[in-house]
Parts: sequence; C-alpha cells; structure tokens
Amino acid sequence: MQHITYALPRYAQIKAYIKREIDTGQWKVGQQIPSEHQLAEDFQVSRMTARRAVQELADEGLLERSVGLGTFVAPPPEVSFALQMPSMETQFSYSDPDYSNRVISLRTVVANAGMASILGVAEGDAVYQSVVVHLRRGVPLQWEECLVKSQVAPAYIKQRFAKVTPQAYLRWVCPATKIDHQVQAVTCEPAIADALSLAVGSPCLKITRRCWSGNTIVSVARFIAPGASAFLGTDLGG
Repeated sequence: MQHITYALPRYAQIKAYIKREIDTGQWKVGQQIPSEHQLAEDFQVSRMTARRAVQELADEGLLERSVGLGTFVAPPPEVSFALQMPSMETQFSYSDPDYSNRVISLRTVVANAGMASILGVAEGDAVYQSVVVHLRRGVPLQWEECLVKSQVAPAYIKQRFAKVTPQAYLRWVCPATKIDHQVQAVTCEPAIADALSLAVGSPCLKITRRCWSGNTIVSVARFIAPGASAFLGTDLGG
C-alpha cells in the first residue's frame, strides 16, 4: 500500500486513500474495506482518527456501515433529474445595490376555502397577505404574492420590507424545514401585467411555493416573472 505523503491532516490522508482506491476500481461496490483498527495501524494514527475518516465518507455516501459486519463500498447514487429551484431569498436582496421593491398591498384577510386548505387553517381565520413587486435598476422583474399564517409570524403584518424582503424575513423568523414547489406556464392577468409593464396575456412563468417550519405550514407564495427573462436551473451561458 502506498501512503499519501502530502500535507493533509491524518484523517484526511485516510479519506484520500480510501477515495483513491474506490475511484481507481481497486475496491468494488459492495467490497468490505479495511477495518478502523487496520487503517489506524497502517497510517500510525489513533483508532478515533481512522473512525473519523470512515464516518465522514459514510456521511458523504461513499461507504455503508453495518454494525457487526464492517464497512463496505456503497453503490453510486441514482442519477437525479430533479430541477433545482432558484433561491427566492437571494434572487432579490438588499445586498444588491440595484435592488428595490414596491409594496402593492399588505393586509389581513379572511381565509376562504382555498386559502384554508393550502395553509392548513380554518375557513374564516385571519391570514396575512402581501403583494410585492421586485425591481432591479427600476425595472420590474417579479410579482410576489404571499399568504402567511398569522399565528406563526405575528409581526409580518407590521413589516414594510424597506430593509428585508418578505421571503428573507420569513426565513429569519421561522426557518423552513420543508419546501414544495409547483411550476406553471401562465398568461399574464391584467393587474400583474400592469405591475410588470407587460401586455395582458403575455407568457409568464409562475412558481408556487409552500413552506413548512417543523410540522407547521408557514406560508404559501406565488412568484410570477415574464417568460422572456425567466429560467430555472443552472445558467449554461448559452
């Protein structure tokens, strides 16, 4: 066995060695790797150091540990074609000097049947509703309408969003532990067309997002952007 001699912490040297054996095909999927005791002897480190290296690789999905049996090379993860959604918290931010917004409305409304169903509240409960248009260099780029469960974020209605955006505020007061998205191609309705300086019926992209904090639904928001400037996933530079 050839030891790695470049200046890495000892546990990192063990990780690099294991990765190399897997990457080069010396160790196959399902093959048992040397024990922590053996790795500790080979690299002249404590067993705790060897354990850290193995555990980190297990956490990364490269290894599988089985109590009483040992540690094995894990199968590669299944290829996922899940679409990466844009971050609503960072897409528009006051850290961008070109960013501004226009608050169209911020009010308390009575939940109708549709609102009650999607927010997990009772019909007739008070719900906060905000409508904000996001701009960059004065050009409107996105319409955001958000329904917020009042019990979860009681101070939401008092915000003016002059220093922080609605989504950034919600992330701060009740960090999301689960997020659902729905993506649709839509045509622009009159109120939104006016706010985004578009012709009525223009093609747009709508993203609906529902956020949970723990087991509680916090908010449901819809974001609408002109179809010509909206895209999802990674910018490929084309």
